[in-house]
Amino acid sequence: MNVSYKRSIATSLIFGILFCFLVTFFAVVGPEHYLEGKIYLVISSALVLISCLAFVLMLLLTNKKENIVDERDSVIQKKASSVGLIVSLMYVFLLSIVLFITYRDEGVLNVSWTWFIAYSTFAFGYFCTSLTHVFFYHYEG
Repeated sequence: MNVSYKRSIATSLIFGILFCFLVTFFAVVGPEHYLEGKIYLVISSALVLISCLAFVLMLLLTNKKENIVDERDSVIQKKASSVGLIVSLMYVFLLSIVLFITYRDEGVLNVSWTWFIAYSTFAFGYFCTSLTHVFFYHYEG
């Protein structure tokens, strides 16, 4: 198992947990009540910060000069990035369409949804790309 594969596993765990938390937390609190209490924003922001710090720490701990990246790693990374981008774009599109259909008759969308779309797309993009990298590395490597 090379360092690229290990990093992808760690990244998918970090951002998968973040994504699941954001979805669950936002569903429990609800978009109508999310901005009412600043504590909700503080809790969410703290977990995003912790996730980003864990990601940076993981990168620093796995950054060694003897890490060798060959052509196979580069090809797998390119494929995973392409798939991750497409799936992330589909996620944003589908979420936006669902919100449009849901709130179309009201003519108003709660601003909390924009926060959710932004942070969940960030977490989902990293999660999806790293998970795809793990998949390609496992099945093509």
